[in-house]
Amino acid sequence: MLFFKPVLSQVSSNDPNVTTLQLSHKKLTDKLLVQLSDALQTNSTINEIWLTNNYISESGAGYFANALENNTTVTEVYLGGNKIGTKGALSVANLLQRNRVIREVGLEDNDICDGGAKALAEALVGNDTLQTLKLNGNKINSEETLKSIKEILQKNRDAARKKLPPSHQGTAISKPPKKSSSSRKSRSRSDKDRSKSGSGGEKERDRDRDRERRSRKSSSQSTTAAEAASSLATAAEAAS
Repeated sequence: MLFFKPVLSQVSSNDPNVTTLQLSHKKLTDKLLVQLSDALQTNSTINEIWLTNNYISESGAGYFANALENNTTVTEVYLGGNKIGTKGALSVANLLQRNRVIREVGLEDNDICDGGAKALAEALVGNDTLQTLKLNGNKINSEETLKSIKEILQKNRDAARKKLPPSHQGTAISKPPKKSSSSRKSRSRSDKDRSKSGSGGEKERDRDRDRERRSRKSSSQSTTAAEAASSLATAAEAAS
């Protein structure tokens, strides 16, 4: 198990970069789980623990559950696909009676019978933290027990939702009022009027510029004629 020693070291040293333990499908045995459980007792960074589809039995689950009783950071634990049985479920029930941090537990496909389910239901009576408990794929036949578990979990979810700040409760977002068609038409007419006004102003300015050019041209021609007349008069005086 070369992968396990580095993981164990990170958990033992409280590595702040490790918040999730992903140890599913790792052929993890009870012996290795005991070592991990000991390390978790002094860890304060791990939030999620995935141990699905390993070789964990009721004894390993019991040791692991005891290690988490006083833990204040782990909120999700997944043990599905192991062989913890009804006795392992009893250990998890004891954990849920004492721990007030864990919100989600997965115990699917673990050979849990009605006795284990009943113990879990009884543990939840005094637990207002757990919101999800996955039990599908087990040997639970009591519909009444499953219904009781479902109702308690729903109550816990509702209570947790009420504790959220208003900004997280799906407050409605107000939309700006739609502009009426008459308003849009009025604005459209106004835009057209401004457009026409601007066009008329341009034409007026063009006419002014034309008049100015004609005035300058006429003035220039008058000046040239006067200069020519003056030149002729000077020439006539010189001849006499």
